[in-house]
Amino acid sequence: MSYLRWIRGQVGSQKIILVTATAVIRDKNGRFLLQQRGDFGWWGFSGGILELGESLPACAVREAREETGLDVAVTRLIGLYSSPDFDVLYPNGDQVQQFTATFECHVTGGDLRLDGDETTGLAWCEPGELLERLGETAVWYRAMAEDCLANQPEVSFQRGQPGHSRAEEPYFRFVRRYVGQDRFICPAAAALIVDNNGHVLLQRRGDDGSWALPGGGMELGERIDQTVIHEIFEETGLVVEPVQVVGIYSDERFEVAYPNGDRMKYVSTLFLCRVVGGTLCADGEESLELRYFAPNDLPPLPPRHRERIEDGLRGGKTAVF
Repeated sequence: MSYLRWIRGQVGSQKIILVTATAVIRDKNGRFLLQQRGDFGWWGFSGGILELGESLPACAVREAREETGLDVAVTRLIGLYSSPDFDVLYPNGDQVQQFTATFECHVTGGDLRLDGDETTGLAWCEPGELLERLGETAVWYRAMAEDCLANQPEVSFQRGQPGHSRAEEPYFRFVRRYVGQDRFICPAAAALIVDNNGHVLLQRRGDDGSWALPGGGMELGERIDQTVIHEIFEETGLVVEPVQVVGIYSDERFEVAYPNGDRMKYVSTLFLCRVVGGTLCADGEESLELRYFAPNDLPPLPPRHRERIEDGLRGGKTAVF
């Protein structure tokens, strides 16, 4: 059973966050492949919903093959699109807030074909015609196209409005009411905060006592960079500005089992953040202790945290995925 069918079987048509991957496919001449969607009739890019046990790049490759018949290779992460401006109401009544990772891909093989279901049209488009062909119907496709055409090494993450303040009930508790302790997919954000001495801020977690990067899950109605701003303030007392996406992490290492038996698959965005205010103070609940550590003297850490720290300290403008 697909993840979409399973989660909809639990929550019905209520608004949930769905993680998707989009493949902006280009041929050897630089043309873009546009897909006409079977549900809305819009022209856009190939893509679909992340499955449990799948990474985002693998999702982009799979969806491209299923919807276009082409084999593609992922070359770069263009952007993350998570604003409530990009919420979708499907013809069947399902409500979605998207968290979409968009990858530029090049063709490696296969034969162009329609699947007759999700795809009702396919057309190659010259770069100079792309924005006109997309029109104004689905604003997220236009944002993706503009970011791809800009060809900047940094990942775009601020498209659309940032959203509103957090609801009283956290998103994960809302979903837990329907799925119990089963795994579900949740976008999350963590912060790499480095002081003037090059030391990295870590928190000792309240749930299991381990050291980790501070961060937490995305809430309905907020963009992913707002997630990291809110989580860092709640857990550390610091006001931060997200500066750059270090990477997005979605493989099996981000499937977590908590001490209480809850299981989760996270899709985690690591932001390099700058401190712009606040006072460092553990909240005593999610953070038991906060401390800056020299990179060569880190405490014992789960491999997924150590690897992300290394990615962030390595520098560079392109994102890991």
